Amino acid sequence: MALVVETGNCVATANAFVTRAELISFAGDYYPATTVANDTSTDGAIMRASAWLSAFPVWDGAMKCGRGLQGLAWPRSGVTDCNGDSVPDDEIPVEVQQATYLAALAELSSPGILSPTITPGQQTKRVKVDVIEEEYMTPKDQGVTGSKDPVQTLRPVLTSVYDLLKCFGTFPDGNSTPWPWVA
Repeated sequence: MALVVETGNCVATANAFVTRAELISFAGDYYPATTVANDTSTDGAIMRASAWLSAFPVWDGAMKCGRGLQGLAWPRSGVTDCNGDSVPDDEIPVEVQQATYLAALAELSSPGILSPTITPGQQTKRVKVDVIEEEYMTPKDQGVTGSKDPVQTLRPVLTSVYDLLKCFGTFPDGNSTPWPWVA
């Protein structure tokens, strides 16, 4: 499937917030040690990242053209940025584009990272077979306490994505932030 980039004009078949060339340029500027292939594997990562971002828990505002008339969550109307400035309803904010670059790079390095197959509450912390036992350390087990915030200490790429988007949406309960937004 080919990339169809949302321009801010409500492209009904859009499946991407950025182009392959833009991602390659971003990676070259910010992550020069990272090689981004100029092929369909990169397109797939961009499409997965864009779809994942479109499913952000609760975006502010409303879809500019409505369901069925635009392929992704953006463009939107009635949205303000962190400074309180209105976001034009005919643009994809630079923050959304940068979040797409980061999420796509994460997908390129580890396909499927944005859609893990875990069941909360059923992860294994300790495994014991006969006399052999393994236990995995959490940030708290590693001494990350007090003023050391685990999110700041372990700051994964996906937390950077959240930082870019936090002024454009909220989580359903308004308080907790589910995986993958926390370390």
